Amino acid sequence: MYGFSSPFRVPLSLTVYTQDIKITTRWENDTTYRVEFDDEWLKNDDWMLPVYEVDVIDPGTTIIELSRLRIQITDEIISRLKDHLAATYAKFLSDKRVNIKIGSDQLQPITFEAWAYPPKYQPRKYVGKIPAEDGGSIKVEVLAGLSKVSSPAGGEYGVYFYCNDRLVARALKTYEVGFTKGLAGQPHPSVSLTRVIISLNGPVQFMPWNSSKSEINTNHNTFIALRRWLVEVVKDYASLSRRLEGTWPQSVFKYTSGEIKEVKINDFPSAKKSYLPPLPKSKLRYADLCRIFNRQIASSKPWTTGLYESIIAADLISGQRLEQRNRITLIILDSSLEIAFKEYLVNEAKHHYSDIDLLRLFRNRKDVVDEVEKSVSLNDVRKKIDYYYGLRCKLIHERASAGITDTEINDYRHVVESVMKRLFGLRFSLEDLA
Repeated sequence: MYGFSSPFRVPLSLTVYTQDIKITTRWENDTTYRVEFDDEWLKNDDWMLPVYEVDVIDPGTTIIELSRLRIQITDEIISRLKDHLAATYAKFLSDKRVNIKIGSDQLQPITFEAWAYPPKYQPRKYVGKIPAEDGGSIKVEVLAGLSKVSSPAGGEYGVYFYCNDRLVARALKTYEVGFTKGLAGQPHPSVSLTRVIISLNGPVQFMPWNSSKSEINTNHNTFIALRRWLVEVVKDYASLSRRLEGTWPQSVFKYTSGEIKEVKINDFPSAKKSYLPPLPKSKLRYADLCRIFNRQIASSKPWTTGLYESIIAADLISGQRLEQRNRITLIILDSSLEIAFKEYLVNEAKHHYSDIDLLRLFRNRKDVVDEVEKSVSLNDVRKKIDYYYGLRCKLIHERASAGITDTEINDYRHVVESVMKRLFGLRFSLEDLA
């Protein structure tokens, strides 16, 4: 019986999934050795393993053979394994230090550096060192920025840790890295552009990983030395993502190229800031955006102010916890549309209408829409205008109250906004500005 030392490490968790394991390895051009263990060895208190000299394999190669598996291998498991290996060993795969095949598939590296380069807020590359206990140091490189894609459903945002080129933690969104109230906030789609990639290189004993190299040990001295500064970086980029939400296509995603700004950190344990420029003002409320969008139009056409403000009012009410909010919102939307028709005929149409003409015309909603359509086409929304007007009449004139869904309210709101845009050029979203 011999003690066995090899240049690789096999997680004992493999034994959970298989009953027989053979490991064959050759260090450079040395002799090829094999160890074998199974259920019987696991039951033995003696952890010594016999080592066999076997036929040579390629230099610098290790072969792990698993048989009598305890689990069924499905396509889903194989897919997850490919993803895990391609991400975990991406840096090795990228520079061809390692080739990994699963079946006939050659794995390609999965990396996470999909940066956007918004002006002033380009990605930052922070470089420096952390002193080690033996008098040496740990090399630190941190890439932080906004991603050019949002993936809240897949959760591919947050903090990534590489230790000696191995991905140890992927998309961390925990309290320890700043995702908590008062810092970066709780994980949320609004911060899903936040990406911080940390690469640590140094002696193995100073890497902040657990015993199986599958998670970050947040109690490790190396992590503690980074944490205060890291939390500030995560907080600032999460705040930037949140403040730009709603304008991501224009303010973030369209900036697909640029330079990564390098920042030297002399002492990570004492560093306290992310070195970002002052962040933009917090995201404007919908009411403020509407006023900004329509300021110029309202200045030349003051009769339009009440029209876009009625949409603001409908938006506010639809967001309240009122049992009859949809009923109230529908009445506001339809009344606002009717007023919009009146304002158009009075202030925009080429024909002059007397007060008597307007009184006669507005006795019948169909006649009003017909009159407006002499100048502006409403053919694509006419049926919906008539349908929602019928719902409003039921609410006002009939005993039974018509049930109105959120979907119907959203649909009618888009109809009313579309008509106001055609009649007056009013704008209610960033897409309207295009």
